[in-house]
Amino acid sequence: MDTPIQISSAPLQGMTDAIFRSVHHQIWGGVDAYYGPYLRLDSHKEPKANQIRDIISPLNKKINYIPQLMGNQPAMLLERITWLHQLGYEQVNWNLGCPYPMVTKRNMGAGLLNQPQLVEEILQEIIHSSPLPISIKCRLGYMDDQEIFPLIDVFNKFNIKEIIIHARTASQLYKGSAQPEKVLPIQENSKHTVAYNGDIDSMEKFQEIQQIFQGKINHYMLGRGLLRKPFLAQQIGGIDHENIKEQMQLFHDTLTEQYAHKLQDHQLLMKMRSFWEYFSHSFSNPHKAYKMIKKASNMKKYGAAVAINFSNFSNFDS
Repeated sequence: MDTPIQISSAPLQGMTDAIFRSVHHQIWGGVDAYYGPYLRLDSHKEPKANQIRDIISPLNKKINYIPQLMGNQPAMLLERITWLHQLGYEQVNWNLGCPYPMVTKRNMGAGLLNQPQLVEEILQEIIHSSPLPISIKCRLGYMDDQEIFPLIDVFNKFNIKEIIIHARTASQLYKGSAQPEKVLPIQENSKHTVAYNGDIDSMEKFQEIQQIFQGKINHYMLGRGLLRKPFLAQQIGGIDHENIKEQMQLFHDTLTEQYAHKLQDHQLLMKMRSFWEYFSHSFSNPHKAYKMIKKASNMKKYGAAVAINFSNFSNFDS
C-alpha cells in the first residue's frame, strides 16, 4: 500500500505567523502540519516577546502546529521543550537551517552544520531528557553540500522523529536552485524518515521532484511556494478550485482583517505589502501586480490597488 503524501508549511520568520497559519487553514487547508517560525534562545538575552506570543497564540489550537526552537545550549533547549510540553504541544522541531549570518556567527541555525561533534554533544544532553519527540530541520551543509553526511551519522545515533532537509547550503541563502537529487543519498544513509523542502512552487515542480524520489520520500514541506500559491497544498492533494479568484480574494481580505486588529494602518500596509511580494507571482504579470501594491502610500490607496489587481484576475496563472 502506497504511503500517503504529507504536506507541511515551512516556518518563515515574519510571514507564517499564527494569523497566517490560522487563515490559511480556514480558507485553503490541505496542510497536514504548520511549522512555526523559530523561538531563538540566546544565553545573553530573553527570547523576543513577539516570538513567545506566536507560540502561545490560541489560534494554534485550531491547527496541527509544531513549534520550532533555535539554540545551542542544552539546558535552555530542554527548559523550553518542557514549557512547550506543558502548553500541550506534542512535538518540537530544532532549527539547524537558518542561514543568515547574524544567526550562524553565533553557532546557531545552519552555523552548526559543519560542527557535527557539537551537534552530537547537544543531542546527547537533550534527546534522552526531552518530554517531546524532536524533529530537525537542516540544510545540505554550511558551505559544502557534503557536510550533511557526518551530521546524518550523528543523527543516526539518536531517536529523532524526522529529518527535514532544505536542499541548499547555508551559503546559498535562498539564491540559486535547490538540488533535490542531492537528498537521495542522504535519505539512503539515514535511519530516520527524511522530508524534503526547497523550490516546490507549482504543481509541475512538485511532480518533477516527486519523480526524482520515486516514492522514497513522502513528506514535502512548502515554503515560499505556499505564499506564492496558497492553494498549492490542496492542488497536490488532488483538489482544484473552480472559484479560485473568489478564494484568493477571500484569503487576502481575511488576512487583512485579522492583521488590522493588531496593527496600525502603516504597519498593516507594510505587512500586506510583504505578502504581495509572493502573491504577485500567481498573476500572469507579477511585476505589474506588485508595482501597483508597492506604489500605494496608505491603506485607501492599497485597497484600490488590490481591487484593480483582482479585477484583472482573468490573467491569473494557476
